[in-house]
Amino acid sequence: MEPLSNITELQENRFDNQVTESVERKNTMALSSVEQMLNLEIRLNEKFARLHIQILETKLELFQWMCFFWVTQTAANVVMILLLVKK
Repeated sequence: MEPLSNITELQENRFDNQVTESVERKNTMALSSVEQMLNLEIRLNEKFARLHIQILETKLELFQWMCFFWVTQTAANVVMILLLVKK
């Protein structure tokens, strides 16, 4: 049984097998890197989408307060003008 194990060891240690294994490891690492980059890109897109929504909500809230201010200022001006005209 020793000759068979020696043949197996020789087969495993052949240069072309070692090169093939090395290339496969590098390809696996490259695919892993690509997957990590894609996952990072997806997470960033999700965070930017949430940030965009928060910015829009803040702008809407600001616009609502501005409208409230404009309406109250206009009402106060109309009341002041009416008081001045009646005198």
